[in-house]
Amino acid sequence: MLGIALFMGVTALVSLFTGTEVRAEQTVPLVAFGFEAMVLLAAAFFSLQKFLHRPSVDEKALVSISGWQIILLVIVAAVSLLIGYQIGEMRNLIWVILPILTIPAIVFPLGVLLALGTHKLPFGTRWQTWSVLGLAMTLAPLILFALEIFIGLIIFSAVVAYVIVQPELAQELQRLSQELMILGPESEAALELLGPLLTRPGVMATALIYIAVLVPAIEEIFKPLGVWLFAGKLSPAQGLTLGALSGAGYGLIETVGVSTQTSEWASLLFSRIGTGLLHITTSALMGAAIVLAWRERRYLRLLGTYLLAVLLHGLWNSLAIIFTFSTIAQLFEQPGVLGTIQSPLIIALVLLAVLLFAILMISNLRMRKTVSPAAPIAPGDNIENSETM
Repeated sequence: MLGIALFMGVTALVSLFTGTEVRAEQTVPLVAFGFEAMVLLAAAFFSLQKFLHRPSVDEKALVSISGWQIILLVIVAAVSLLIGYQIGEMRNLIWVILPILTIPAIVFPLGVLLALGTHKLPFGTRWQTWSVLGLAMTLAPLILFALEIFIGLIIFSAVVAYVIVQPELAQELQRLSQELMILGPESEAALELLGPLLTRPGVMATALIYIAVLVPAIEEIFKPLGVWLFAGKLSPAQGLTLGALSGAGYGLIETVGVSTQTSEWASLLFSRIGTGLLHITTSALMGAAIVLAWRERRYLRLLGTYLLAVLLHGLWNSLAIIFTFSTIAQLFEQPGVLGTIQSPLIIALVLLAVLLFAILMISNLRMRKTVSPAAPIAPGDNIENSETM
């Protein structure tokens, strides 16, 4: 992360001193990846302290935020997105201003959602908490990226095999590729040729199977990777909080990755708030279920929670991908209802976000009942007879 940030900083300086245009695509990654590097350096520091047997890292991790601080963070994030939206077309300004706005626009919404979802619940020790966050930002995304690429290659191979046994389809695709080479892949005529192909039922079905079924199925297993590793040392409440932290860390990696798309910076990051809520909620549910399965052998609960998390994640991805196809159909004025359903899809996404937030808050309230205010569960304690939801 630090290497990427430094590289982008060098390219920005070279552009500045050579008199060429400095682009936001250079400066936004400098700040965003630099921030992630600082977070990971903190996680590495606490891991090193644990390795050196420093007693301070086994103290309770204090994560607390007051109501007025939440309001302030929401206001700052909203103002950052609004300013970013207003200056979106000002090429001479966005390379300076967008990097300043990026961290509050990305981190503050995730922080607020995490704070609300873990309110009055214990985390782990300092090193456990930072290790879980570090894993969610490094090893978990790496594993998921490799698995998703592998599954994508399998699907691609299946599509190629299907095309081979369909001579008419193969000829049509060959003709289309030749026309694209003549027209140029970025020309308007080429896009008009691709539009009808992209919204074919077979293409949409393949995309939905991959994005709305397979991707959620593997992500909901590996996102709370740190909880799996620490499950034997956690209470269910800690499983929920560290699961939520895992979802926030994974959401941070994803959102920083798309923040460099500066053409639609504000609208893109605003939409990512819902995705961050999705990751935090589903990983929190999985974290609690993992600990309960480990400690009390409640495997059916773990299976049911996993299926619920995949269902919620898959439904969110389905609505998002159908919205994309609907936008394509509308852009190329294709007949049928596909190009006219953006508004219902947006309403459905908003309602699903409300449902996710309600699930997160209800899970928090129910889990708080398992933690005695008079004798709170010490982080990292292996309690054999802890109360459960």
